[in-house]
Amino acid sequence: MESMAGWAYLVIFVLLVLDCVIPAVPAETSVIAGGALAANGHLHVAAVLLASVTAVFIGDVVVHEVARRGGRRLVERFLRNERYWKAVGWVARLLERHGGAIVAGGRFVPLGRTTVALVSGYAQFPRHRLLPALGVGALLWSIYVVGLGYLGGNVFTDNPFAAAGLGIALSFVLTGVTTAARRLRLRARRAGQPVISKA
Repeated sequence: MESMAGWAYLVIFVLLVLDCVIPAVPAETSVIAGGALAANGHLHVAAVLLASVTAVFIGDVVVHEVARRGGRRLVERFLRNERYWKAVGWVARLLERHGGAIVAGGRFVPLGRTTVALVSGYAQFPRHRLLPALGVGALLWSIYVVGLGYLGGNVFTDNPFAAAGLGIALSFVLTGVTTAARRLRLRARRAGQPVISKA
């Protein structure tokens, strides 16, 4: 296993970079598995975190720069549906209002990481505000995902596959809960009902 550790870090890095461009790539699963293997002593947790943070940051910067330099013509190739263009306008307005918080938080939203990176480039979001926010988002997201795997590794100490499975299951549950909560809040706002703000 020690001889394969270097390859494991490389696989995590490559999958995460690809995930920034092609969200269908199962990169999050590889990071969770890396956390589980680190908990069992097969990998170093600091190295898994480093591979994750670096790959996420680089991948998001690449998507941003491609959209920034390619302009509307390039974005139109990805977003041909009118509904997608409405989403682009919505994200662009959020960036104007909340800036770096949206860039960092977008990494935790399904498909949000690619959308925010793409729209921030298209909208010419200032780099001096973008890069620190991307770094914070990459670090927080990596700690969260590696932590899920590490938790699973501590529950199933002798079974890395079960440990990774637990981490993946927790990720799906947490993502599902936050997505459902966000949709309920949006429905409440559209219906004109008061929304209880988070503490």
